[in-house]
Amino acid sequence: MKSYIFCLLLCCIQIAAQSTEAGQRYKKSLVEAGGYMNFSSEKVKQSPGFYIGYWYRYPVDENKTHLEIGGNFGYSSSIYDFDYGKRGAFYHIDSREFILNLGGRLVKEYTAGNTRIEWVSELSFHNLFFDGKTVPDEPETEDDENTINISIDAESIATLKFGQGIRLWKNNIGIGIQASYMPYRLWYRNTVPKGFNSFSVETGIYFKF
Repeated sequence: MKSYIFCLLLCCIQIAAQSTEAGQRYKKSLVEAGGYMNFSSEKVKQSPGFYIGYWYRYPVDENKTHLEIGGNFGYSSSIYDFDYGKRGAFYHIDSREFILNLGGRLVKEYTAGNTRIEWVSELSFHNLFFDGKTVPDEPETEDDENTINISIDAESIATLKFGQGIRLWKNNIGIGIQASYMPYRLWYRNTVPKGFNSFSVETGIYFKF
């Protein structure tokens, strides 16, 4: 089910990108870096994290709107402490936070004097990775006998990320803040405990080239 929704998300982003382009072939690049705080009731240690990202930035259309497609990677020394459900059993997790987002942003531009303002609406495929040494690997089947398996001792929880933010630009350098919501129990009701859904606040600096 998750793979079908992810494919549908990518198709919608691609269609929107084609319509936004309207014959324009050139697109700009956006590199971002910043900090975030992901709030969750399942953390026993709350620490700010950092993230870096790269996005394709499509040209602005006649409505002063453009699309960005890309992703970012985040890390925090925050500690998750919860029981993770897998194949009908529960395993204790004590792990730091690794995050990968891939998706799209719809950006509306405004102007105030010499400052350009952007309102950002993000929809991305959000993945939370954690140390899975206490979680056993999937049992091997007959089809796996001739397959080389690599174990990385990691588990992940995937969901959608819904974000709203604002960015201020001066030439090709910008700063911004965004609030996001991640409903982890969207697909993992039997995997993570109630209250695992979380929201985050992200601040960053952006460079266009």
